[in-house]
Amino acid sequence: MDNGFTYYKNNIYTKIVGLDEVKELYSINPYAIYKEEVFPASQERKTGKVLLDTTNTELAKRMGFERTDKYMYSKSVKWDEVEIIEERKLYSLD
Repeated sequence: MDNGFTYYKNNIYTKIVGLDEVKELYSINPYAIYKEEVFPASQERKTGKVLLDTTNTELAKRMGFERTDKYMYSKSVKWDEVEIIEERKLYSLD
């Protein structure tokens, strides 16, 4: 807060800065390694578990995922069942 940040919610703080103050920007995507397979990961709001998704039908069947949309399968797992990794890519405003 002393550096110009404002409280947003849930321990999240924001600050608007000028482009001249930024050295690098990144796009960060979380993934989870679950039973030696990699899945996009997010946190379920209601349960706090890790939500895994895939469009791969065979993989979904093998891993016990449920169909949640026409081409999407999902599964909720406990945090200690996965290893979270991040994909970081340089992001350009150009």
